[in-house]
Amino acid sequence: MKRRYRPMLAQTASAPFSSEDWIFEIKWDGIRAISYVNDELSIRSRNDKELKHNFPELDELKTLARNVVLDGEIVVIREGKADFQAVIERAKATRDHEIQIEAQRNPATYVVFDLIEKDGQPLLELPLIQRKRLLEKSLNEGSHVSISLFADKEGEAYYEAAIRKGVEGIMAKKKDSPYEPGVRSRNWLKIRKLATCDCVIFGYTKGEGSRSETFGSLILGLYEKEKPVYVGKVGTGFSQEDLDALMKIFEELEIRERILPANVVVAGEVVWLEPKLVCEVAYQSVTRDDKLRIARFQGLRLDKKPEECTTDQIKSANLEEYLSKRDFSITPEPKSREKLSKNKVFVVQEHGARRLHYDLRLERQGV
Repeated sequence: MKRRYRPMLAQTASAPFSSEDWIFEIKWDGIRAISYVNDELSIRSRNDKELKHNFPELDELKTLARNVVLDGEIVVIREGKADFQAVIERAKATRDHEIQIEAQRNPATYVVFDLIEKDGQPLLELPLIQRKRLLEKSLNEGSHVSISLFADKEGEAYYEAAIRKGVEGIMAKKKDSPYEPGVRSRNWLKIRKLATCDCVIFGYTKGEGSRSETFGSLILGLYEKEKPVYVGKVGTGFSQEDLDALMKIFEELEIRERILPANVVVAGEVVWLEPKLVCEVAYQSVTRDDKLRIARFQGLRLDKKPEECTTDQIKSANLEEYLSKRDFSITPEPKSREKLSKNKVFVVQEHGARRLHYDLRLERQGV
């Protein structure tokens, strides 16, 4: 197949919701992969690495489908849940003997949730719900391949059931959404019990006490229009094995140049690193100055490029979702803009709800 596709990405929703216009499915904790299935098979990661050699059991795709491009997640299931660390370890294996042993010990499953191309025809403009129906007709399930099930309308109930099962969260997808390669779209939303963010490691602070031989915390950043943005530090969530392994990696990446602008204050003695490493960080909330609050290290993300880690991850999808539901041709409420004026602005809005009342809205930072 001649075409190559980048995976469609999701924005973050702050809470579960229900809607007739959306479907809901499990958010699988694994390696995102697009598969090109023909006489030859190619399974490509987000950074376009070939994965079929690391997961030989997925070769059965050639017997389950024909002339299709599939989007899905490679997972390793342990005790009924996807084990992210296990699937990452499998992706890192290089020796044939080691790969074969791991395939027996920790077999992978490819959970397919979208059909991008069929018989040489791209399906990008088809509504999601139609692509789902075509997927069911175009792919048979196998020992290591399954089709992602989804729920209709009842997102809140589905979320609660998923969390009770120990799943990290769910995906909400608009039924009429096209497939948008490489776009972090508000037509797809990830809803997690605990928010997470994929950050670039810009450096670390030198450790003290029991960590004097390693580091105190990692300096975390994202990109805003290709410019580095500081989003805080993370100093918890590391095992001693993590600390030692990371320090070995850091030795190869140390640089003298400061990554962040001079006006960004970072407390402690900082060792700067080439911005090549991505880590997943869980956090409770985002502060008013866009820092991650109560951050905890979750692990390295070897399947992601640093430039993919943008500030879109921590910008709430709430405002865009809210604006999409408002008809500004009939409401007296003003539509938000990037900057209303040089001075602070307030609006008194008449709100004809069950009881007539008035809302006071204040401008802050252009919103």
